[in-house]
Amino acid sequence: MTTDTVPGIFLIESSDREDEQNGLRERHALEEILGMGGRAFKHEYIRTEKELRALITEFEESNYRYLHLACHGDGKGICLTYDDVHFAKLATILAPALNDKRLFLSACDSTRTALAKPIFASSTCYSIVGPRGNITFHDAALAWAVFYSLMSRVNRKVMKQRVIKDQLQSVCKVLHVSFNAFFNVNGLPQLEVFRPNRTR
Repeated sequence: MTTDTVPGIFLIESSDREDEQNGLRERHALEEILGMGGRAFKHEYIRTEKELRALITEFEESNYRYLHLACHGDGKGICLTYDDVHFAKLATILAPALNDKRLFLSACDSTRTALAKPIFASSTCYSIVGPRGNITFHDAALAWAVFYSLMSRVNRKVMKQRVIKDQLQSVCKVLHVSFNAFFNVNGLPQLEVFRPNRTR
């Protein structure tokens, strides 16, 4: 990892029209928590694939280390307000910006091998973490807020794989949620599943 990168969270968020009308935003849960934890935070809201592409370029140029995508998912890709982006296309959009970075994906049923494999094959992305299967908006927002808070308590400057695993397990145990984490092992995805009842 280069020394000039920023250990901050770059949040790109999108939701369907109903959620927009109800004001559901992960930003509300994360911005204050991350600020109190002393971690840099940037938020952008999008509705289309075109905007996603532009924001990924902005993420890359920002030198932030951590990309957080918050949107809906359907097991085949992610769902923006007006566009669906299947995993193969999503990987081509994200991979060039993920060298020596980490991806946190807050989308139902989207943290899958079908996404991790092409990203790891064409980048040096360290990891991809996200909920396993479906998750409610409330549980997702709370889980990410707790996870980032715990990570900042350990170290505000870096996120190490061992610490990510430990804190994910804590989040799953306390909040009764499940997460997938893919770690890049020589360009191949190594999956670890975190559940409330997992024993280590």
